[in-house]
Amino acid sequence: MPLAMDNPALPPVQPTYQDRRTGLIVFGVFAILIGACCALLVPLAFFGQMMAARQLGTDFDTSAAVISAAVYGLMAVVLIWLGVGSVLAKRWARALLLCLGWIGLIIGLVAMPAVFLAMNSIGATLRAQGQTLPPGALVMVKVVAIATTFVIYIVIPGIAVLFYRSPHVRRTCEARDPVERWTDRCPLPVLALCLLKVFAAAILLAILPTYGRVFPLAGIVLQGWPARVLWLAMAAFLVYAARGFYRLDLRTWWIYTVGTLVLWSSSLLTFQRIGLIDFYRQMGLPQRQLELMEHNPMLRNGSILWLSLLSMVIWLGYLLYVRRFFRAPTDRPAAA
Repeated sequence: MPLAMDNPALPPVQPTYQDRRTGLIVFGVFAILIGACCALLVPLAFFGQMMAARQLGTDFDTSAAVISAAVYGLMAVVLIWLGVGSVLAKRWARALLLCLGWIGLIIGLVAMPAVFLAMNSIGATLRAQGQTLPPGALVMVKVVAIATTFVIYIVIPGIAVLFYRSPHVRRTCEARDPVERWTDRCPLPVLALCLLKVFAAAILLAILPTYGRVFPLAGIVLQGWPARVLWLAMAAFLVYAARGFYRLDLRTWWIYTVGTLVLWSSSLLTFQRIGLIDFYRQMGLPQRQLELMEHNPMLRNGSILWLSLLSMVIWLGYLLYVRRFFRAPTDRPAAA
């Protein structure tokens, strides 16, 4: 009697997952298109800064334009790179796109209250600029701004999360890219933390020459080189945290969590004593821009500080959530 496995009449074994190759190509092309749009915004960063300088009656801020262009350029490179990786069904691309989707979604959920508050005060802001809009046009501006923010920060990252977190997508990438990648060595919630810390360190270094002249510290504002040294130390701290997070070092988790609480409390105490407007004035912002900020209800009534508190609570909650992935360092064997 022939063995069952040799029977040609038996149907072939089907995979236990549904191939999502087409979806990976579609989402990859979409990421490439968004990256191309970011690339187009690079020259517009200079044009926008030029228009802002003309409206505010200030000099053209070359540093701000370069920083904006660099951010858009970095986003373009990353999104195009990840889009190509998704088209090729690479494991690292799926992991990083899922992390970025979660980051964008969480930022959007936190930012939506700020958008609502800003839209409620847009009439007062326009009046401070000497401009007025008819009630119907003002409502339209609010609706368009809220809808655009909702689509960019909620809908798009939410769809990306739903797609890339699918087990079928994960299995498709693992089947087509069977080699272990660096993204496989770290849980995705922790990998997202690493990405945030590296990005934050890069932003700090980028804005340091222009806006690093002041540093809020326990109720006072340090200026000059002491402030720049502390900002450099902050960037180094973020890089240290990213490295320790990737290695799942529990000691790094404790140092970062405690350090974040101390730094946030120090900044909050400073802003309560001197006010955000005075801090921005010491940063060297143009006087016209400061006058517009003074008419912003979010800054005048302290709403921005409450939003900062909400963000901090959410951030601490996330740190507590990822705490379960970290482990204490193993004991080293005694030297012979």
